[in-house]
Amino acid sequence: MGAMTLLVDRRGAELSISRNTKAICLRYPDGEVHKVGLYALCRIVISEETSISSAVLYACETAEVSIVLLPGRYKGTSINLFPFVESNSRLRRAQYQAYFDESFRLEMARKVVEAKISAQSFWLIQHGLDGDFESALADLEKTSDYASFLGIEGGVAKEYFAQWRSLWGKAWGFNERNRRPPLDPVNALLSLSYTMAGNTVGQMIGSYGLDLSLGFLHVPESNRPSLALDVLEPVRPWVDEWIWQKIQDGLLTPKHFYMDKGRGCRLNKEGRGRFFPAWYNDAEVWLRAPIRDAVALMLGNLRQYR
Repeated sequence: MGAMTLLVDRRGAELSISRNTKAICLRYPDGEVHKVGLYALCRIVISEETSISSAVLYACETAEVSIVLLPGRYKGTSINLFPFVESNSRLRRAQYQAYFDESFRLEMARKVVEAKISAQSFWLIQHGLDGDFESALADLEKTSDYASFLGIEGGVAKEYFAQWRSLWGKAWGFNERNRRPPLDPVNALLSLSYTMAGNTVGQMIGSYGLDLSLGFLHVPESNRPSLALDVLEPVRPWVDEWIWQKIQDGLLTPKHFYMDKGRGCRLNKEGRGRFFPAWYNDAEVWLRAPIRDAVALMLGNLRQYR
């Protein structure tokens, strides 16, 4: 697996594999052609309607290249296609055993929520805002009910974003966290950035041979990488901070977004041209430490269980 990301953001593109299966070929309807070495890639991000051959899917699985399908012109959520890794069967067995141990599953969910709240508190305080969530953390310690974990996490998230929105000017129209679809530029950035960060997390977790469908906080659902979403939770506040910093640096303005009646607020072509290079040149470096910490939290507990 390499380090490059191939972005496909023009409608009608075609992805195929070269005859020697060593390169991905990207063809656009106007005749423009690009070739990228398969083993130079870590992921392919597709944001518009694209034709992709079964040979590409097979090659990506073999080379451990993930594929991110953004909603594009369609409604719904993003989809991650992660390669299956067979290594480390002992750790995978520990994950299955841990999942069916109710006390461990609840404790792992508690630690995930605790780590997220601590990160939210940290960044609010850094901005001189009220990040005192001590009472919520105390309630979390006394709780032994999965639904209560979600209730505490949801209550803190609501207060967190109520504080965080004070950083944004009126032009951004950010009043609260919303999604499916996002209704303003800030929510559009949050949703897209969480998707991109989730793919990085999923690739890292998957490289250890863990089953991404089996989470401890996020219950398993069809086509959802629940374990990756667990690990992503403590990373989200860092994603929020990266977005805010980039906006302060002038990366994007409200003019780089448009409103679609069915799909909500989206980045326009110029906005995408600014966002994705910044994400892969800057955000992945910025998020490296918090992602590693979140992965270590999960792996450390599973290895103790084993």
